[in-house]
Amino acid sequence: MVNVCLVGCGGVGKRHLEAMLKVKHDINIEVVEPNIEDTLVNQNINYFTKIEEVSDNIDICVIATNASVRKKVILELVSKKNIKYMILEKVVFQNEKDFDEIIKLFEEKNIKSWVNCHLRAQPIYKELKKQSIISSDTTMTYDYSDDFTLSTSTIHILDLFAYLCEDYNLMIKNIKTDGTLKESRHVGCFDFNGEMKVVSTNNHELIVRKTDTIFGEHLTVHHPDLIVRSGEGLNPDNRIGFVGDKKIPYIYQSSLTNLYIEDIIEKSDCDLSTLKNSAKLHKVMLSSFRKLLREDYNREVVDCPIT
Repeated sequence: MVNVCLVGCGGVGKRHLEAMLKVKHDINIEVVEPNIEDTLVNQNINYFTKIEEVSDNIDICVIATNASVRKKVILELVSKKNIKYMILEKVVFQNEKDFDEIIKLFEEKNIKSWVNCHLRAQPIYKELKKQSIISSDTTMTYDYSDDFTLSTSTIHILDLFAYLCEDYNLMIKNIKTDGTLKESRHVGCFDFNGEMKVVSTNNHELIVRKTDTIFGEHLTVHHPDLIVRSGEGLNPDNRIGFVGDKKIPYIYQSSLTNLYIEDIIEKSDCDLSTLKNSAKLHKVMLSSFRKLLREDYNREVVDCPIT
């Protein structure tokens, strides 16, 4: 029996939980969530309100808490339980030093970890990479519409860019906001929108920009010109995308986490970025966002208030 534990069962946590129920292997599901009445009710799930109540030996742990408390949760888990593998929601931490501390801890405890930036696991982007059209100097444009926020989605886009150009040493050359800083639904956090330019060490270039001509997200790869439309048909039950003219289904989180877990059980690995690689992208983003908040909004912060 494989013990799988989910810590945090809010919005995205519920999607992870729905996926766990689809795992084809025999697993024991345990959930740590103080607000149990708001979670998914299922007789195959064991609910707890405190970390100390779950099994002492956890094979795979998914942490879907707010970023502001994630380090505290990890430290408590590792001090009280034996954990083999861990999947962390993004944004993982709100400052750079937490990455260094937790990566060192995981190395000491021999815990293998990944970050749930799921775009690289989507069939549409796997197909794009399989076509091998991305070489040095390739430029890309990521257009998005009103359902998107730069603050919460940048790490997903950086991770996708790193995946496509096989380079985690990225640089955000410039980032411009639309001048609006909104309070997030997460207490103490903010959302903002805007545009940015990202480059790799091999001169790949990515422009992220808002557009009024589409709904969803479109990635355009130049040299040769190829449009990847990843947000077509935003019916929750029938979202699809295209690589050129090839139609490819979009997989929601509620049907992705089970694939991660199955891969980890079968081969001790999954499609996601490791925490160590994702830390490089997070650090670039956090530094840029901290500068943006200072220069555009006159806010000095140590912990970047995004999640």
